[in-house]
Amino acid sequence: MAVTLAEKLEQKRGALKEKLSKKSQEAEKGQGTEIDSAEWLLLFLGAGYIDILFILLTIIGLIPFVGQVAYVILDPTINLIAMTIFWFYLQHKGLGHYWWLAFGGGVANLIPVVNWIGWIMAVLILYFLVKAEKIPLAGEAIEKAAKAASKIPIK
Repeated sequence: MAVTLAEKLEQKRGALKEKLSKKSQEAEKGQGTEIDSAEWLLLFLGAGYIDILFILLTIIGLIPFVGQVAYVILDPTINLIAMTIFWFYLQHKGLGHYWWLAFGGGVANLIPVVNWIGWIMAVLILYFLVKAEKIPLAGEAIEKAAKAASKIPIK
């Protein structure tokens, strides 16, 4: 019994190691790796956590003087950190042509009430865009539009 359990665990470990090495090789080639369901869950949970932080920060901002100063300092700081992490994640996954989601989500989160759902909306838009890329005609149209948008100079 113990031998078969150990063998099964070793097989699962080998399969996981193989899957991770395949993902890293694809990332090194610049192909971009596919986002699996566990990563989508983590993205939504992370975005929800950040949005909850913004709700708490808004409540703290209602405190006169100290809360208002903390809000003015912490809101853009947390937003900039989240925006940078999301941008690096998109680059790592080969979805750099969706850079506008990271920066658009960051800019939208500077608006006091919008920042309660801003990052969840950014991840939700990314989810639908990535899923739509797999549809043959829509995927080509989205890819062309994203590449055209990435060539627009920022002033």
